[in-house]
Amino acid sequence: MKVAHLIDSLGWGGAQTLLLTFAKTARQFDVETVVLGVKPDTTNSPLPEMLEKAGAQVVVFPFTKLYDPRAVPTIAEFLIKEHVDVIQTHLSHANIYGCMAGRIANIPRIATLHNTRARSNGRTGVRQSVEYFCLRNGATRVIAVGQNVASAFSNLIEQERIDVIPNAVTPSVEISPEERAAIRTGLVADPERPLLIAVGRLTGQKGYIDMLAAFVKVIRIRPEAALVIVGTGELDSELKKQAASMGLKNNTFFAGSRSDVPRLLAASDIFLNSSLWEGLSIAMLEAMEAGLPVVATRVGDAEKLLSNGGGLLVETRNVTAFADAVLHLLENPEQRAAMGQSARRFVNENYSARAWFEKLLQTYAHARERLS
Repeated sequence: MKVAHLIDSLGWGGAQTLLLTFAKTARQFDVETVVLGVKPDTTNSPLPEMLEKAGAQVVVFPFTKLYDPRAVPTIAEFLIKEHVDVIQTHLSHANIYGCMAGRIANIPRIATLHNTRARSNGRTGVRQSVEYFCLRNGATRVIAVGQNVASAFSNLIEQERIDVIPNAVTPSVEISPEERAAIRTGLVADPERPLLIAVGRLTGQKGYIDMLAAFVKVIRIRPEAALVIVGTGELDSELKKQAASMGLKNNTFFAGSRSDVPRLLAASDIFLNSSLWEGLSIAMLEAMEAGLPVVATRVGDAEKLLSNGGGLLVETRNVTAFADAVLHLLENPEQRAAMGQSARRFVNENYSARAWFEKLLQTYAHARERLS
């Protein structure tokens, strides 16, 4: 079977990371993987090279506007020429293009919903309406990455067409004490500093302004603490200026796009997620698999992820509660270690890549039966 994944861009993000998990796991099932980027990425992302090393064919199309008339026919021609059996789409532009192009190519279209709502940047109205139309009328099946995501779209898409398939992660890397010290030194200069880490696109959705405000309160009590933020996005410059204006210059470190996130997680102490809305966070799954306790906002499937005691939940925008949760973990290392162990155990038992891939294959099979 040949499966094409169409995604908005190949910059670093949760949905993109999931494609890497797919490519690595596909080898075990004799499935050929093709990853298609709708538009060129400008962040020098390491993902295309990583995907190719994992065995995937990578193609990036030059479309930068939603209504580029070349997009749908070009993608459809590629699907037909390459004898693709199934197309799975991720994020807004890809859901639109992929549903149309897959219909022309007469192959199953599996659209994926990664969030409980669309990005809120003031420009999504028309695109969102077009995307929802394509999901209702062009997708053969729809995958929701968590039950909260499925519920969020219950009024737009028939529930019988939605398969809830939670995201998955591959096993974390193991690093030696020497490697751990070296990584921490490279990130924050002093390997003995308590190291907090956040991973995700630098966008409004991720609530980084709230995280920084909470961290101001943290360093009043624990001035030696360090926060590393991994990722790129449109708020890059603004967040750096904000951190400096808050007096966090010596405590907050922006690592940019990194290809070694699993190693960074393995070398850290606590994972932070301050999202304002979310589906099922890949970064949180990776952190938990690495044995990190989590402080997260109560969005998406976060409550389910931490139901086994893998971390602490706070309400969105509650800066004081977020800071208090971080300080509690910093002041209680034994509890922190126990939470990290619970987090890893829970993810290993419930979010394995193999089980996830088998569920995807079942959805593909049902979609192909529907078209036959």
